[in-house]
Amino acid sequence: MDNTELRRILLANPFSRHPALLAAMAQDAELQQFADELQQQQRELEDALQVPVPPMLAGHLLQIPQQHKPRRRWFTPLALAAGIALVSVLGVQLYQGSFATDLGSHALAHVYHEHDYLQQHAQMQPLDEVNLKLASFDASLQDWQDEIIYARYCTFQGVRSLHLAVKTAGGYATVFIVPKDAELAFSARFADKQYQGLTLAMANANVIVVSDNAADLQQLPQKLADKLIFSA
Repeated sequence: MDNTELRRILLANPFSRHPALLAAMAQDAELQQFADELQQQQRELEDALQVPVPPMLAGHLLQIPQQHKPRRRWFTPLALAAGIALVSVLGVQLYQGSFATDLGSHALAHVYHEHDYLQQHAQMQPLDEVNLKLASFDASLQDWQDEIIYARYCTFQGVRSLHLAVKTAGGYATVFIVPKDAELAFSARFADKQYQGLTLAMANANVIVVSDNAADLQQLPQKLADKLIFSA
């Protein structure tokens, strides 16, 4: 695999764990720097998405009729205001979009991408604050008992999505709420050497659960199916 192909992989996914890529970066400082720069750009873009949802707006969103909803691309007005300063990053994102494959591979990439950051910033997220974020997806967790330790916006193929981490007996499981207008192939089940996951096709979004503990995939999806409620 030549340098051009390796750079194509990084442009498609700056956090790729492709074995050939990892081996090449270990030997090529310039390629490693290229990866570091793309990863930083991705982080800056995702930071720009962390626009808090005002409580009054959250309530309003839950009352909008389905037929009047605009497509929820990440450049909705709130996110656009934060993202204008990152025009150069958007160019990278648009290029990445042409290499998109499926929900499962994107979910795994996000899990690796956020792993270290999540470990450093994991803390209990009040359910009302999580539901404020979920409101922009016309959803809420009702009668939810499990502790949520991470809640952060992310992107799937340019579509604003939500990344949650739920504490479990074996550690934690990752949950992604991905609007269905993300143009990615559906992955009912997927896995790599470390993680496995499944996707629930729910009312207005695909809900993806990923964990390194098989027991989490036997319990958490059913809880989400029962308690993650979409308003329309």
